Amino acid sequence: MITALFVGGGTMGPVTPLIAVMREMKRRQPTLWFAWAGTPEGPERAVLFNEGVDFHPIPVAKLTRHPSLSWFTWPFRYLQAQQASRELIAKVKPSLIASAGGFTGVPVIKAALRNHVPCVVHQLDAEPGLSNRAVVSRCASVTTSFRYDTEPFFGVKSTRVPTPCRFHGVPVPSRDVAVKVFGLDPKRPVVFFVGGGTGAKAMNEALWSILARLLSVTQVIHMTGKEKGNDLKSEGYRQIEFLDEKAMLDAYAAADLVISRAGIGSISELAALSKPAIFVPIPGSHQEKNVSKIVVETVRQDSTDFPEHLLNAIVEGLHDDQCRHRCGKRLHEGFPTDDGSALAERWLKLLDMG
Repeated sequence: MITALFVGGGTMGPVTPLIAVMREMKRRQPTLWFAWAGTPEGPERAVLFNEGVDFHPIPVAKLTRHPSLSWFTWPFRYLQAQQASRELIAKVKPSLIASAGGFTGVPVIKAALRNHVPCVVHQLDAEPGLSNRAVVSRCASVTTSFRYDTEPFFGVKSTRVPTPCRFHGVPVPSRDVAVKVFGLDPKRPVVFFVGGGTGAKAMNEALWSILARLLSVTQVIHMTGKEKGNDLKSEGYRQIEFLDEKAMLDAYAAADLVISRAGIGSISELAALSKPAIFVPIPGSHQEKNVSKIVVETVRQDSTDFPEHLLNAIVEGLHDDQCRHRCGKRLHEGFPTDDGSALAERWLKLLDMG
């Protein structure tokens, strides 16, 4: 049995693109078996269960970019992750390891390389991550979502491909139907507010501080993230901890404007659907580099009076239909996506199944 082991988790950012590739590989080669290595507590476990994929938790051993107390415990956590990864490779016996970044992939890929298993990496964010830097030198294929003037990984050849997206080319519900799914009024505008798969505390609090004024001009669908919501209820406001794939597509279809973090999972989905969006990148993170590489509307979280700037940007965006249309079209054209075909073709060839 030929098995492809996909690695990623902690957030949905590196997960949803890989799911798109996995589905396309399965469509082309129905006999191919899949397994997944992820984090013990991340949101990916439930999603992969629904995909019918064997899920294997790996202890989290993330090394932060800046000094912190976690640096002292990291060696012990990494040893645990190494042991779990060696046991996983011995158990699953994969023919290919695929990762789109994240520290879960590092010990798994290194264990696989010691067993001469080919590994592939896709760099999603514009700024190459530490985890990918740690493993790309020995990977059989290295691809990126962005174009670079010089190779992003020194001495390693990479190829830009369209970013895999679960919503590329899928049938999208009509706006009126989608709005009614959330019990809202199709005759009034709708803003979808999402801080990523795990939510964003700062964005949630900013929204709540301006919600009363916002609801005077629009309705709001708000994905808060697990255990980051509250008991707030108001006419025209729908608060949900987490949206599965179908509900996420409904929320996008219902929205006249999306307010989102700037992870590649969110950017690629909005690009695939040509949705007008305002991005709020995490301050000092790779997300700032993501939005700097494409022409999009942004509001800085670390700006003075962030909630007021956000409110003004939303109101202005809702009042200009043509601007929203141009914004969605520009994002779609500036950030190419596909259904996973480009990577599926490359990775199947490594398995001699292309």
